[in-house]
Amino acid sequence: KQLLGDRLGDRLQQAWQKQLNGTEQNVSIAIYSPTTGQTYRLTRASHGHKFHTASTVKVGVMTALLLDNNGQLNDTENELAQAMIENSDNDATSTLFEDYIGGKSGLQKVYDQVGMDHTTVSSEWGLTTTTAADQVKLLNNIFYKSSLLSADERQQIYSLMDNVEEDQSWGTSAGAASYQLKNGWLDYGSDQWIVNSIGHVTLKNGTDYTIAVYTDGSSTMQDGETLIENLAKATAKVMKDAKD
Repeated sequence: KQLLGDRLGDRLQQAWQKQLNGTEQNVSIAIYSPTTGQTYRLTRASHGHKFHTASTVKVGVMTALLLDNNGQLNDTENELAQAMIENSDNDATSTLFEDYIGGKSGLQKVYDQVGMDHTTVSSEWGLTTTTAADQVKLLNNIFYKSSLLSADERQQIYSLMDNVEEDQSWGTSAGAASYQLKNGWLDYGSDQWIVNSIGHVTLKNGTDYTIAVYTDGSSTMQDGETLIENLAKATAKVMKDAKD
């Protein structure tokens, strides 16, 4: 298993580097393979560079909401959660963040419980800073075993991420047979376009994994999307070949 894991890691690094050749953006990518039980990552950015979550933070907000309510959401909470994840509604997110989960400290508590040591919540939730590897830890609690979330709570998040609006199902879904995801995008100062995509993908041959890609420094949103999709497709190819 260790040898398989190391070989897979080498192949992923090569595939990712190839996609990054000739591109300028800052990138943080991580995937977790349940087959090897390992997380693989690559970051290309200057030392100390911070990646902002934009709307990918909404998965964390949803997790906090469920934990605060023992998985039992009322109609209002369900409506807000659905709008937040499926439509990426910012007003619904702000309401949940400020009025339901205890704002910055409430969300930070959840991230700390998950062991996301490189994630710092901002009172402006979209400016929360993180790493792809940290986000994979959260995704693993949703899509694999969790001591934090019950099976029912995991299913609730899964269902919403499985049902994002058609025009938002780009990114980590590229090259997948089925997927659950949450994307984020924001035009922000010197970072230019921040474009991110996190989720869980299953390939045609049944191979599955969690994946998070964070980028900034794109001059257009489309440039960021294209880079993420190229990385996602390259990842899918390596993961498929590893099993075949």
